[in-house]
Amino acid sequence: MHKVLNSFQRLDIIDRDTLAWWLCERQLPSGGLNGHPEKLPDVCYSWWVLSSLTILGRLNWIDANSLKTFIMACQDIETGGFADRPGDIADPFHTCFGIAAMSLLGHDSIQQVNPTYCMPQHVIDRLQLKPQVLTE
Repeated sequence: MHKVLNSFQRLDIIDRDTLAWWLCERQLPSGGLNGHPEKLPDVCYSWWVLSSLTILGRLNWIDANSLKTFIMACQDIETGGFADRPGDIADPFHTCFGIAAMSLLGHDSIQQVNPTYCMPQHVIDRLQLKPQVLTE
């Protein structure tokens, strides 16, 4: 029987800088991130793009302050939570990813979230999970 390579453990075959460049191109003048060209910014892509950049070791390639401003503009200060864009209705999906993204950006009042599992890092540590992350 042939041994099947686990594709989840093959970050070594990625062209890290090209992929990170493409991800950074997702940042728009509003500071928010989109999923692909010609799309509007969306808080959930703050998570998807930041988690990928963190795993690639290129989180510092985006304008973090601009992104934080965008995420906070999506917060519903009256009822709580985050929406996809400023002025839209907050929902649990965007709230989860908005908070997780703020964690990756180093917001000091949010526990560290693991970029692979989108779970608190202390849980990942307790379970002794070892997600792959590229380092220099």
